Amino acid sequence: MKALGRGSLASALKVVLDIVWYLAWAALVFASVVLVAAAAAFIMDFLGYEPGILTAIFEQLRQHGWVYPIFVAEIIALMIVVDRLRRIFATLVAGDPFVPENAGHLRVIAIAIAAYQILRHVTQGAVAMVLTLMDAPVEGSNQLQVTPDIDLGAWFAVAALLVFAEVFREGARMRQEQKLTI
Repeated sequence: MKALGRGSLASALKVVLDIVWYLAWAALVFASVVLVAAAAAFIMDFLGYEPGILTAIFEQLRQHGWVYPIFVAEIIALMIVVDRLRRIFATLVAGDPFVPENAGHLRVIAIAIAAYQILRHVTQGAVAMVLTLMDAPVEGSNQLQVTPDIDLGAWFAVAALLVFAEVFREGARMRQEQKLTI
């Protein structure tokens, strides 16, 4: 099986990325609707209104609704990565990988992964702080311990993507020079 062009491995991976793209949109819509419902539950609780038949659902939203802003941010980071990968794979399917835009796409992917990793650390601290302030028990009667959990693989991927971005930029520059050479 060939690697570039129509009917290639790149085109199959592009289809997979398209499916993930639409699933991420569906997840984003779902999480956004739940976030709005959680905000409504919070407002109703603040005003002292009981929703009646939906009490159990709104109670769950009151307890776990604070997770959804984090979930929405994570979905957005995933969507940025998938969108940029889709754009890169479109050039691979077209048989033209060394275009200057691919270097920018790789840089944005690296930044999105780095932002996700930072967001993950911030949210771990925020969850620990919220649970402490709410004096909420931790499931399983475990002690809440925040330990540094640095994903070296993700940070290696960020560094590698930045290097690959420069390789693509240089490849596109060399290709442009070659086109100008008589």
